[in-house]
Amino acid sequence: MEKNSEKTMPRPQVSGLAHWRWQRMSAVAVLLLMAYFVFVVATIGSLDYAAARAFLATPHQAVALVLLVVIGVFHGTLGAHVVIEDYVPVKSGRHALILTVNIIMAIIAGASLVAIASVAF
Repeated sequence: MEKNSEKTMPRPQVSGLAHWRWQRMSAVAVLLLMAYFVFVVATIGSLDYAAARAFLATPHQAVALVLLVVIGVFHGTLGAHVVIEDYVPVKSGRHALILTVNIIMAIIAGASLVAIASVAF
């Protein structure tokens, strides 16, 4: 059996297994962090502005929220990449679209982290 005939395209050297694993690991992390925040916010009671600032001012809550934002944006970026790679042809600007998604997600993550830092500190 021939490895690569003239009629077939060579297989890419990059496997999708690492991407798939990162998606699964980030999904579990987001699920656990969201469950934690739902539980904590539900037990706080009335969450007015002052209580929300006091809640976020504690270091472990701020770190958990930062982790949720970073891992959540990472997970969303991975998912968007999969959708783009599956449904957008290369000729239609797949690479430009992936770059645009990366920039938008970086802006979202940066704005979220600045907002958390301004409230927590």
